[in-house]
Amino acid sequence: MKTIRLAVATVSLSFFSVTVWAQNTATALTAYYSVKDALVATDAAKAKTQAATLTAALGKVDAAKLSAADKKALATAKTYAAAISKTTDVDDQREQFEKLSTSMISLAKATKPGKAYVQYCPMAAEGKGASWLSDKREVRNPYYGDKMLKCGSVKEEI
Repeated sequence: MKTIRLAVATVSLSFFSVTVWAQNTATALTAYYSVKDALVATDAAKAKTQAATLTAALGKVDAAKLSAADKKALATAKTYAAAISKTTDVDDQREQFEKLSTSMISLAKATKPGKAYVQYCPMAAEGKGASWLSDKREVRNPYYGDKMLKCGSVKEEI
């Protein structure tokens, strides 16, 4: 009977740990969505402010529970979020957002903090194509804003 209780307690503690960890990255993902939405609206000032919030949220993610590759993705995400928070040049923000998104997609896949959609625009990044995360299936392109608002497609659901 003690073995069963111990096993149940261990499983419960592990589940609690994973849940807290996912909530930790969920805060960062929510902040990321705010940066994306600001870029969709071509609002550089708001993107700058929201990127500062994202940088702070990424700083609270417990890297000890991440693989080496995901730790690198976290560090890279912090770097590009900070870069976005230091400029009001929307073209520069969008360029940094492309790199930020690559890292955030990796983190979302690793931690699965909630439903997310990987979206892709084949025309972004000077025709090389670029992906981003969205909390909605409906495509709203952060790389072109209202110029090409619906350019892109959902490539994956996390």
